[in-house]
Amino acid sequence: MTHMRTDNVVEAKRREALVRKRETSSRFTLVNLVANAALMVAKGVVALLTGSLSVMADAVNSLADTVYSIVLVVGMRFSLRPADRGHPQGHRAVEPLISLVIGVTIALVAYQLVVRGIRGITDPPELVATPWTVVVLLLAMAVKAGLSLQARRTASAIHSPALKAVGNDAAADVLASFAALVGYGGSILGAPLADPVCSLVVAAFVARTAFEVLWENVGFIVGRSAPPEVERRVMEIACAPDMVCAVHDLKAYFRGPELHVSFHLEIDRNESLQAVHDLEQRVRLALLDIPEVDDVAVHLDPVDLTVTPSEVV
Repeated sequence: MTHMRTDNVVEAKRREALVRKRETSSRFTLVNLVANAALMVAKGVVALLTGSLSVMADAVNSLADTVYSIVLVVGMRFSLRPADRGHPQGHRAVEPLISLVIGVTIALVAYQLVVRGIRGITDPPELVATPWTVVVLLLAMAVKAGLSLQARRTASAIHSPALKAVGNDAAADVLASFAALVGYGGSILGAPLADPVCSLVVAAFVARTAFEVLWENVGFIVGRSAPPEVERRVMEIACAPDMVCAVHDLKAYFRGPELHVSFHLEIDRNESLQAVHDLEQRVRLALLDIPEVDDVAVHLDPVDLTVTPSEVV
């Protein structure tokens, strides 16, 4: 006969945090999708009107942003679902895979932009002047700057590598749109190579973002360790209670984007079971207050304080 615990405050706290993360993520990802789709259409229209390679490169970049924004909306909702019978550890491990899709998409866009830029250098296009190009690109820079700031704030609040990747990509997009503006303006003012050359500059920004996104999320997939400052904070909290004799075998590592912590607490074997249980709960709850930490496992080791180290064989 199984007994359901009614005092699992630790699990309740984790579930509440997951719900909060899901709500925060949903708000941003929908705004991000709408903004990228609007920029894709606006840039595409002016690129077709002007024949500018650099503006078209920026429009293709926004097309990729729109595609991965759709993946992000669906994927983040799935990854932030609570644990169930089939997935007792939850679904957060999906998130680095989403980020890898974003990274690969960005890399493919960079490749296409390089090909277009090289062709443009050998055969510079004739551009059509229109003030709408300047308006659209300036607006795109403002929108992307806002998305970058919001994505980074949201990523920091819920510790999301996928949203951090979006923030980095949006920041690079600001520079990419600026490069497109310079290329278009230079060609209109009499420097025909400015447009294809600046399209290659756009490609360089896009490629750099792709590398950063892929590099960071491979680390999450292979389970890299936590930053040293987080490990130090964990040790400080674990060692704080008077009842704790020692802490050993600390492991702090990423399982997907979630930071899991486990360690052993040495406790006097003469302490009551209730006291030890209460201590374990207090330590776990205190560690879950660290923003980076998502799960804590505490192993309790009873020790005999009447035995000196020299008497241990």
